[in-house]
Amino acid sequence: MLYPMPKKIQLAPSQAKWQLSTTDSVLVLVGLQNLRAESSIQDSDLMNNLVQLTNRAKTLNIPIVDLYGDDLMQGMQQLGEYVSTHPQLMIAGQISPMLKQILPHISSVTDQICLIDDAILMANQEQHIQWIDNNTAQGIHHMNAYSLMRLWNLNAPSHYILSTKGIMLAVAEAIEMDALEIDPYVSLNSYGLDSVAIVSLVGLWRAHGANISYEDVLTHNTLHELVSLILQSAA
Repeated sequence: MLYPMPKKIQLAPSQAKWQLSTTDSVLVLVGLQNLRAESSIQDSDLMNNLVQLTNRAKTLNIPIVDLYGDDLMQGMQQLGEYVSTHPQLMIAGQISPMLKQILPHISSVTDQICLIDDAILMANQEQHIQWIDNNTAQGIHHMNAYSLMRLWNLNAPSHYILSTKGIMLAVAEAIEMDALEIDPYVSLNSYGLDSVAIVSLVGLWRAHGANISYEDVLTHNTLHELVSLILQSAA
């Protein structure tokens, strides 16, 4: 049975001095295919956090590296190629003995590592807390998935967030669809865009300079209309 994800108060505060940058980030997923095969955790907070992190990274054009099984060496090679231009590694997934072995090597390449503390899995909560605290003592950063995604949104380049691609991907994430599956001339209501998602999207776009309101989304409720409106308001 999956243990409850530790709360912030249970973890030692991070002492890391670097600041997160969306354009410098890489999302490193460890053993995600194994976790997806575990039917008992599919409705858990852990899987929900992993899915949201993956979708947000795709929306914000953040590279994703999957470290898994036979593809491990390929994933490590890909990670090595990214580090020179994207030195901030956000680590989530199943914390295996393999990851514990390679983490010191990764730390020697970049000191900008962040453990997503409610998107990792270990044998039990006690080991989970101990591992986070041990790495915190060594200067490795940690934060929860919500805080990371919020910072990603705030630090993302405005020219990307308010671009046609950025708007389409943000809407697609909100309604949990592939952007290419959305008919730009069909009401987004029919795809399940609800009030909570609209508030979140409006907050994102306004934070990056778009002069748009909740009511604007209601009255321009196709993707085509919404993209046109946001591009005009940003201009």
